Amino acid sequence: MAGYNDDVVYQTEAQALNDYYNVDPLKAMAKLICEHVPIRKAELIEAILTAMRGANLKTLFERLSKIEQSAVAEAVFAPEGKFNHRQFRAKYLQTPELGRSSGFRADGHLIDLFIINRQVPADLRRELKTFIPKPKSDNVKYVDKLPASIKPDKQAEEKLPLKTRETAVAALHNLLTVLRLIDSGKVKVSGKTGRPTQATLKSLSGVLTGGDWYKDSASDLYEEIGPIQAFAWPIILQGAGLAKAEGSTLCLNNAGKKALKEKLPGVIKTAWKKWEKTKIIDEFSRIDTIKGQKSSRGRTLTLPSTRRPVINNLLRKCLPDKWISVEELNRYMHSKGLDFEVARYAWKLYIGDPQYGHLDDYGNWSLIEGRYFLAFLFEYAATLGLIDVAYTHPAGARPDYYQHWGSDGMDFLSRYDGLMYIRINSLGAYVLGLADQYAQPVIETVSVLKVLPNHEIVITDKGALSAADKLFLDKIGEMVTSSLWRISLKTLLSAAHDGTAPDEVQRFLKARSSVPIPQTVVTLLHDAQKRSTHLKYSGRAHIIECADPVLVQLITCDTNLSKTCMAAGDRFIVVLPGMENTFIKALANIGYMACHFKEQI
Repeated sequence: MAGYNDDVVYQTEAQALNDYYNVDPLKAMAKLICEHVPIRKAELIEAILTAMRGANLKTLFERLSKIEQSAVAEAVFAPEGKFNHRQFRAKYLQTPELGRSSGFRADGHLIDLFIINRQVPADLRRELKTFIPKPKSDNVKYVDKLPASIKPDKQAEEKLPLKTRETAVAALHNLLTVLRLIDSGKVKVSGKTGRPTQATLKSLSGVLTGGDWYKDSASDLYEEIGPIQAFAWPIILQGAGLAKAEGSTLCLNNAGKKALKEKLPGVIKTAWKKWEKTKIIDEFSRIDTIKGQKSSRGRTLTLPSTRRPVINNLLRKCLPDKWISVEELNRYMHSKGLDFEVARYAWKLYIGDPQYGHLDDYGNWSLIEGRYFLAFLFEYAATLGLIDVAYTHPAGARPDYYQHWGSDGMDFLSRYDGLMYIRINSLGAYVLGLADQYAQPVIETVSVLKVLPNHEIVITDKGALSAADKLFLDKIGEMVTSSLWRISLKTLLSAAHDGTAPDEVQRFLKARSSVPIPQTVVTLLHDAQKRSTHLKYSGRAHIIECADPVLVQLITCDTNLSKTCMAAGDRFIVVLPGMENTFIKALANIGYMACHFKEQI
């Protein structure tokens, strides 16, 4: 019997039988369907083909077990008749025993005449399609009601309690908060990697709406698990092209400043689309218990941009507002052939020790691709509010690594091990293209302040004042107390210089004030608006020095030259932006040139 070769495509069953089987397995199989079993290989093949022709083929097919019939049916309607073991097992939760790649089954198995070298030959497929119906498509199995707790495996002594979080509204609040923090220069990152500093992680985890996933745990447990949302937000905004590091400070670029004024669901949709291709981080690098990721000169891992679209495609096949277990998502992903690879050389990855704890391509899907899948969902999709989550503490949640060398003493393989169920929410449906719009209100605004005639802003509900609102007040005014800010022409012009126009300030105050804005404040805002818009930067100009004041007057009063320049005192001429070449030509027409000027434009 020849070894399994996925590259071979058989057009005829005769070719497959001759190429893949030797005489002994052919005899064993011929005994199952032939009255007379020849000795020679060519005659054996002819006898088998004769016995499988016409009406006999359907009779032989019906002799197969139910699972074997399903396997043949799946292969018959698959591209090139190939039988996909992983897809089949994911769909039917079991697989038939097919001919092995070495040795043979002495008693013969009928299915080995239908599926040869893990495929059904083209001529046999055509005949089988005349009576085999196309297999039903697989569907996601949703959960009607979430359990209050989960038991990771049968040996577990205790159940782990589940916590549920709806993420959409919190994500919109957090997006605005982090944008405001970056705009205020309060987010510090590594200039080399773009990853947030420990101080930034600590401050972010304290201001995020709803807190980080495990922030409400005991402090020592949170330190052990580490930040998830607090880490993700600065990375996401860089990957989405909304912010960039200038030294150690994260700053908004033009797109980021524009995002502050746009509808936030649209910002998240754009950010998620750009995230598919970002190179700022490989989500798998956050599985820091698995070493060797940077071996082979950084080529051990595949590009994340090849994995993310596969997962997004999987999510698009799921119904919104339906809870799904992560295990079911994994099963359905394999069933649909939506597989991806994290490692080119899985054997270079290891836990504990590179010699004894190395991983491989076989049997470690849950440790490699499965953990990447969890990180992608929990740290990025959930942080951006696309999916609601049900999760537990990661310790003991996924015991699939317990028997692996080097895992002794590890409470969990990754900080994401506690993610158990997800649900695509209305924001996720919009972002993934499953809905035309986000149906929920973007951000609910409440009356949290009162604007006084003396330009002071009093906070009337400190508990309802969001972190983003406080950052906005810090930008437009001067903080007097924890409940009082004062705006002035100086603070408003400073805010306008940083991109926050007075009319935006007025909209903010109007939306959050419990009383109408006093006329004195309206007047102040209108005055700031005029003072911040009357002067506009029009570009850089060039200065030409002239030793003769009379020549300055001659040039600046010339009919053609006066359109391109103007006098600056009696010794200098300013060439207007965009008029440099016209100035040079007009200057030459009156018989002059400016030394070295052309070299500067």
